[in-house]
Amino acid sequence: MARCVGSELQLIHLFVHLVNAGGFSQAAKELCMPIATVSRKITKLETLLDTQLIMRSTRKLRLTEEGSQLFSRYQDAVAHFDSCNDTRIEKPEGTLRIAAPVSITSMIFIGVINAFSKAYPDIQLHITQNNSTIDLIDQGVDVAIVGGAQPDSSWVSKSLGVLDYGLYASPGYLANAQVVTHPNQLIEHSLIKVWPLFNWSMKHADGDSFYYEGPAKLTLGDLHGAIKATVDDGGILYGPELFVKPELSAGKLLRVLPNWRGEQRRISLLYHQRSQQPLKVKLFIEFMQQKASCLFD
Repeated sequence: MARCVGSELQLIHLFVHLVNAGGFSQAAKELCMPIATVSRKITKLETLLDTQLIMRSTRKLRLTEEGSQLFSRYQDAVAHFDSCNDTRIEKPEGTLRIAAPVSITSMIFIGVINAFSKAYPDIQLHITQNNSTIDLIDQGVDVAIVGGAQPDSSWVSKSLGVLDYGLYASPGYLANAQVVTHPNQLIEHSLIKVWPLFNWSMKHADGDSFYYEGPAKLTLGDLHGAIKATVDDGGILYGPELFVKPELSAGKLLRVLPNWRGEQRRISLLYHQRSQQPLKVKLFIEFMQQKASCLFD
């Protein structure tokens, strides 16, 4: 491999940019060359090094072990070379593509997202709100806001905060329903299930645990609608405390089984593991992390 590297730095430079871009089409766009040219040059590099660097498919780019080693060896050198030869002053502009669940966007982050938009008027935000897991690379997503376990280890994860789950109901519903003293009585009540936790685990302060996977009176994919139904005497909701704080403060909702604690669901930012993030992505990540601490109080 060492014999070829010296005369093929241009191909290695292209390879590093391809990995950073996350795909052939994006790399071709950034380097202002046809996709076929990018593919041909990568094939030439693989031929010269006599090893496969990339596992190709119709929509995804995956590195082989040898490809990962080559990228790790040269990514810093290529980044330094590009910075020395780039006389442009990067401006915070362009389209930033964000993926996030519906309720998390509208009930937690919309204020911060709007503040970011005002702070950087030349950055256009395109937010895909979807409760289903999407392929971030296929969808061309720059940053994703996700809850729970990280879906893809190739993405960098930064924690924003934690949601604490519990049981809540309206005073009107509780006044006309059987008193709940243990979670095993929940099956006798009208329950409201909401995405993403349609079944749930609870723990008592003394160490006892309970898992509910029974039926529900109402099942929804939107927390805003679930909370509204709960306030309207619809039943007992299992949901995040942060989302119902205004209703708790106003007395519209009450805690059910307060000595039983629900799950904790971590909310994180995901972004592609690139050595050179676009300025718009860096600014958004920093902005969100700075504001997150006050959002989860």
